[in-house]
Amino acid sequence: MKRRPRPQVGAVLARPPLEKLYAVQASILLLVSVGLLWVDLTVAYSALLGGLISVGPSYYFARQAFRFRGARFARHITRAFYVGAAGKFMLTAIAFALAFAMVKPLNIAVLLLAYLGMTASHWVVAVRVGKY
Repeated sequence: MKRRPRPQVGAVLARPPLEKLYAVQASILLLVSVGLLWVDLTVAYSALLGGLISVGPSYYFARQAFRFRGARFARHITRAFYVGAAGKFMLTAIAFALAFAMVKPLNIAVLLLAYLGMTASHWVVAVRVGKY
């Protein structure tokens, strides 16, 4: 005997446009880094590294956090958020440690400004991308 599929109960929530959001952020980062090549090579790659340290772990968190949808997966969603947050923290700490230890010369001020700038731009880009 064939089982009927269960009818959908409740609202179906659309998955956030993660790939589009992070593609826009990566594009902004690349444009800024290429623009900074005319200032100085060290400044350009320091900005690129700082931005990547922000965008990479954030993308990991978003992929983890939004793997599941619906009330039936509440426990899985909660666990995914914890795993994503812990992973993001670890990836960020490791990336900063590697940048400070292995990249010479490094403009630390530019690296940190790019990290903060990309983190702040994430909020703006998320609002803009979410409208479309």
